[in-house]
Amino acid sequence: MEADFPIPLISLKDGFLENVLEKAPFGFSLMSGDYVVEFANDIWLEIAGKTREEVTGKNLFDVFPETKDQLIPLCESVRQSRKPFHAPEFSIRLKRNGVFQEVYFNFIYHPVYNTDGDFQHFVTVAMEVTEMVEIKSKVKEDEERLRLATESSQTATWDLDMHTYELVHSPYLSTIFGYEPEIKPSLKQLRNHICEVDRKEIVDKAFSEALETGIYRYEAQLKDENGVEKWIFTNGKVFFDDAGKPTRMLGVLQDITERKKSEILLQHRNHQLNTALDATKLGIFDMNPITLEKYNFSPRFLEIFGYDSKTERIDSHIFEKHIHENFCETRVAALQRARETGDLYYQTKIVLRDGSDKWIELYGKLMQPLRGSEAYISGTIRDITERKNFERTIGESEKKYRFLADAMPQIVWIAETDGKLTYFNKATLDYSGKNYNEFVEEDGWIEIVHPDEQQENIKQWEHSVATKQPFNFEHRFRNKDNQYRWFLSRAFPDMDEEGNVKKWVGTSTDINDMKKQESQKNDFIKMANHELKTPVTTIKGYVQLLKKMRGDSEDKFLVNSLNTIENQVNKLTALISDLLDISRIESGRLPLNRKEFSLLKLVTETIEDIKASEQSHEIDFELKHPGDITVYADKERITQVLNNLLTNAIKYSPKSKSVSVALFVHEECAIVSVRDYGIGMDQEELNKIFERFYRVSGEDEETFPGFGIGLFIVKDIMDRHQGKVWVESEKNKGSEFHFSLPIFKN
Repeated sequence: MEADFPIPLISLKDGFLENVLEKAPFGFSLMSGDYVVEFANDIWLEIAGKTREEVTGKNLFDVFPETKDQLIPLCESVRQSRKPFHAPEFSIRLKRNGVFQEVYFNFIYHPVYNTDGDFQHFVTVAMEVTEMVEIKSKVKEDEERLRLATESSQTATWDLDMHTYELVHSPYLSTIFGYEPEIKPSLKQLRNHICEVDRKEIVDKAFSEALETGIYRYEAQLKDENGVEKWIFTNGKVFFDDAGKPTRMLGVLQDITERKKSEILLQHRNHQLNTALDATKLGIFDMNPITLEKYNFSPRFLEIFGYDSKTERIDSHIFEKHIHENFCETRVAALQRARETGDLYYQTKIVLRDGSDKWIELYGKLMQPLRGSEAYISGTIRDITERKNFERTIGESEKKYRFLADAMPQIVWIAETDGKLTYFNKATLDYSGKNYNEFVEEDGWIEIVHPDEQQENIKQWEHSVATKQPFNFEHRFRNKDNQYRWFLSRAFPDMDEEGNVKKWVGTSTDINDMKKQESQKNDFIKMANHELKTPVTTIKGYVQLLKKMRGDSEDKFLVNSLNTIENQVNKLTALISDLLDISRIESGRLPLNRKEFSLLKLVTETIEDIKASEQSHEIDFELKHPGDITVYADKERITQVLNNLLTNAIKYSPKSKSVSVALFVHEECAIVSVRDYGIGMDQEELNKIFERFYRVSGEDEETFPGFGIGLFIVKDIMDRHQGKVWVESEKNKGSEFHFSLPIFKN
């Protein structure tokens, strides 16, 4: 203990004190102010490695010159400060037995004064602790090596005081929990990072078990300081005192996130594999490619062969027992190919224990040997009995279908998903005089199509295949006498449940006679139009002349008769024009004279013209646009469209006296709507309203007069203008027709 006052000079010649110091278990020496050693006990001499004669009465630094630079400053500091100097584990370089050594001491330099307070001596108390320092150094080195070893293997260490729950751990543990290495989070902080379920169900239970077994081990999930989800593994040991109470727990901790992710992924893939195997009903087996012994049978494998996987065992040569005798050579050939190519595949029949048979399909892969193992075939087996029966049924159905198709006089053909034609019936070959291969190979069928229609034929067919829309095309086919006849070809896609085309089924019907009749009809219409126009025009001219001459006559019957004649002549003129338009539409020669004009002006003028001739209804017009609307179209044809819609609105609403017309703009299109409050239409009629010669019926199946060609012409005119026409209607509540045209832009 350090003294707070100077120690007085005590004579060491007092026998008792000298004897005590001599036997003391520490080194003791008395040195004068000029560093002369006056007394040293045996322990001090042993530490110094000198005899009493070599040291007593000698200057310390003459005996140990190597310590002069190190110790003189300390001694002088003690002399000046009058305070003792303590030096635990003080390092001094000494020469022992002729060799310099690093020696460690715990020593005290203490000043000694006389009664007058004058400095007299240095008292030195020394204990050599070199061995202890070396042990501590070795322990420290070992600890550092352990730390480096654990951290290089991404393992953190921890030490928990079981009394205070103070936790000491390596920097890497902080890193695992998302902290900087120099930060030392507490046990409570670390526990808070572990997810609550794992903390309660895993960590707390593991701790309780460790207090009983001494082994602390668990895996748990946590979210680190940065919000990253991780998995950790802890392995520790509990130390107990003599009373059996826990005092300390030591352990290691690892970040096993990647391993757990791999395990979870592997489990997921195994689950997917098992699910896939269950869904596909595949059985699994392994086989020695030399001995043909089979092993590692899955339950499904045994089920296919009629065995109970829970109660029965089978030997390794199951195939030899069950393979159908007619397929032994098939199996031998497949095994030989497997040895050469590495792939095993074949289909065979097997005979079960009850005498019934099945079809199975086997597929396997030759797996190369790993170190210490042999090559083996990993294979699957599938019960394909149902598929084989289905294929047989399909084959029989196909034979019947081909027989029926060949018995038909109509041309029948089938195409694959990509549009390639792969089947033609007998009627095709009889008509063309060609053989089957000439049609199938390299699209030979196109050669019988008339050259004028070949390119359009291919274009329309490719469009149907690409859009999955039905194919409908009229073209001429060359027969075996090199004569062309008109055919109507139609094809429809056969779809699966997912909307994918499985194949196309098509027919080609001879319409040559019908085309001739249609041509004759068109010729008749042209001739009738030409022959009727002259007398109708003459009649109209005379009626107009008579109206001018007798229009103010008091003879009401005469005036009404002339008006009636004029109206009927106008209707006849319009009918003749419609018939001519039908002929032009069918021949593709309906003329269009496009120009820029005001749609607003056209609508108002047409309404006024209708009002002048049809006075039975009020026609209301509403402009739903702030200004005029200009379009680029055939003005006469658009007038014809609106006139048709207005006259129909009046015709089909005999019990109503009102028709509404509106003009507005929507998405850069001008739209005209005509609304009546008449008989209306149901859905079936709406689907047919724009067909040629279709007429709407009223109550009691009453059919309104007309040929049913007006709306057919309207739709064709709008199609030719890249416009649209559509209708909204409800039975007995009226109809609203709309047509749209693109707005003209300079």
